Amino acid sequence: MMLDFMRSGGVGMWFVLLFGGISLGAALRFALSPDPRRVDAVRDLTRATLFSVAAAVVSGFAAVGSKVPARPEWANSPKIHLIVMEGISESLAGGILGFALLSLTWMVMAVGHRRLARELPAA
Repeated sequence: MMLDFMRSGGVGMWFVLLFGGISLGAALRFALSPDPRRVDAVRDLTRATLFSVAAAVVSGFAAVGSKVPARPEWANSPKIHLIVMEGISESLAGGILGFALLSLTWMVMAVGHRRLARELPAA
């Protein structure tokens, strides 16, 4: 099921998974050993993840926009709206995966920030 999900999103899904996994790993490292110097790195990694999400979704829409009209059996089908809707849903797979990973990353960061606040001396 996960492999079908990855396949439906296209090549961009692998970049989303890679950058999202690195972001989540960096957040876990921060949560386990809070250091304010690591926050900027996690923020930058999540930006890279966000841009990979955008690239994956846009390339998915581009694939639907170019492939559906190029196949006469699809372009002339009375069910073209269903074909396009399925293509759009597959195009959004990168967003689903990426935003889930980003949500997890920042949830873990919240734990790290909470731990960091406990470790800092009160002013």
